[in-house]
Amino acid sequence: MDYTTLEKIVRESEKPSRFEHSLGVVEVCQVLAKRFRLDVELSRMTGIFHDYARYMDGSDMLAFCLKHGIPVEEEERKSPMLLHGAVAAWYFPRITNIWDERAELAIRHHTLASPGMGALGAVLYVADYSEKGRRHLDDNDRLVIWGKANLEEMVLEVLHREEEYSFTVNRPLARITAQTRDYLLSGGRFAL
Repeated sequence: MDYTTLEKIVRESEKPSRFEHSLGVVEVCQVLAKRFRLDVELSRMTGIFHDYARYMDGSDMLAFCLKHGIPVEEEERKSPMLLHGAVAAWYFPRITNIWDERAELAIRHHTLASPGMGALGAVLYVADYSEKGRRHLDDNDRLVIWGKANLEEMVLEVLHREEEYSFTVNRPLARITAQTRDYLLSGGRFAL
C-alpha cells in the first residue's frame, strides 16, 4: 500500500480536526526523517496512521489488547484511551501489508514513549507532541525542540516538558515514560 491510499483510509476513520493533526504529524515526521536519514515514506505512513484507533472506546481497547496478548502498562490500564497506539500498531501491518517492526514500535509507543521505540518512534513521538496544530506550544517552543542536535535530545526536551506538566496537574510520569527519560539521561540511544 502507498501513502496516498493509507491517507484516504485514515481520513475516513478520523474526525476532520484529528485528521488535520495527523497531517501535521506527517509533515514533521517527513522533515525529521530526512534530517536523520530515516525511511521518509515509512515515517509518513506511521505519522498518518498513529491515531487510527483514537475513536475506539477505551474499555474496548483494553479488551482488544488483552485478547491479542498486547502488553499493557499500568497507566494504560487505568486510562485505556492511551492504548490507541497499541491498537493502531496491531492494525498497521494488517491494513497496509507493511510488516515492519520499526513502524509498529513507533505507533505503539507514540503516547508514553519507550526506550525501545527506536529512531522512527522518536520521530513520531516528537512530531505528535510538536506539530504546528498543537496549541500548548508556540513557534519558539518548537524551535527549541526541533533545534536539538539529535533525536535523543529532542525526546528528552519533550519528556522534560511532559514532566513539568505532570507536576502541575499532580500526576506522576508513567513508569515507561520515566524509564525512557532515565535511559536517555544515562546515554542510551534509539535503535535505527
